[in-house]
Amino acid sequence: MRFCPRLGTVNAALISLYFVQVWSVDAIRALRSPFYGFEDHLQGAAAAYFRTLFDLHLDGLLRVSIALASMKLVVAVGFLAYLIDFARALVIRREPNRETLDVVLALASVAIVLLAWPALATGDGGLIRLHATEFLMLSGAMIVLLIEREEGASSAEPAHEPRRRAAEARASPMGRAA
Repeated sequence: MRFCPRLGTVNAALISLYFVQVWSVDAIRALRSPFYGFEDHLQGAAAAYFRTLFDLHLDGLLRVSIALASMKLVVAVGFLAYLIDFARALVIRREPNRETLDVVLALASVAIVLLAWPALATGDGGLIRLHATEFLMLSGAMIVLLIEREEGASSAEPAHEPRRRAAEARASPMGRAA
């Protein structure tokens, strides 16, 4: 029997490739920078927004910038974990772990909302387009996965059904004669 991965898992793997490359590079650059990532317009706008929102001083601004970069790195590592699980699932010919993907997609959605809110407040068109694109990629993947799971749940019979049928076949007089 030939194994073919589902569209949702392949789509999530492609999105994972994007987030691992882009977000990990941005996060590591911000964490290793002597300016804590403020040379990046996206990072600086988000940190400055949260600084004014919570009325933080300079040390609070630096902590917010580090926290935002760390959040991006955690999401990138989560997507890397899904890519590893996806590759392993292809080799073993099974479906990837759903829980890993669900947690990573939820974390990425929260991270994008936290990063997009300051971009919306500043009104910068480039930042808004970047976050809108990332958010649409994630929401599209979530919709495809949701439809696949609903389709699979409605068409599959309960897990105990084949065992019950086998037990009935063994217990029936026709099953003993055969």
